[in-house]
Amino acid sequence: MRCNARPLGVLAAVAEGLLLLCAVPANASRSAQPSYLQQTHSLVRHMAEDAQELFVFYETNQRLNVNKICRSSKWLEGLPRGDVADPLAPGALQDLYGAMEHVERALQTILQHQRELNAPGAELLRRLTATHLKVRGLLNNLEGLLRAWGIAPLRVALPQKPAVTKVFQQKLEGCKVLWSYSRFMSKLSTALDAKGLRERQEKRRQRRGSRRGPRGDKRARRS
Repeated sequence: MRCNARPLGVLAAVAEGLLLLCAVPANASRSAQPSYLQQTHSLVRHMAEDAQELFVFYETNQRLNVNKICRSSKWLEGLPRGDVADPLAPGALQDLYGAMEHVERALQTILQHQRELNAPGAELLRRLTATHLKVRGLLNNLEGLLRAWGIAPLRVALPQKPAVTKVFQQKLEGCKVLWSYSRFMSKLSTALDAKGLRERQEKRRQRRGSRRGPRGDKRARRS
């Protein structure tokens, strides 16, 4: 029996969202940017929830949920620590793309270690694989957005690290990576929510201004 299984409706929505991400063409036009940005926002929000659930499941599954040893101040290399006012602005997209490349490689390493420790079809492997696919999908979408701005994605030269061979250290390193990834996605989702709120407020102000305009002209003519 699967633990914390998602309802079928949620799984279907996730699958649809992933298809939207992966379907973004490399030559996306600027006129298509609003819909791509909206898709990215929706999926980042879901990925933030998913990242938190994956971390909690991994922490418990690996028996590391003692003394909060995974929840350290150590941060996955390549992930920005500070808040970003507009993470999908052209200048910030490159940094976000590079950050997600670091995440994608770190997830590959965790999957490699866990495949050696789990039977095929294990729930942990399923969850890790699903998260890895979502990160790859987000990378595809960010690349489409960058190309729509006329910016070539900057490939990050990821440094080679010494291989971790001790099983406990592999588990602990994976847990810390998932902790920082979940924190990062939470920050990213919060930033995009704030961006969406600002845009909606600005649209409301513009609509109010356009409604007041004609009345103001009539008053001016009567005087």
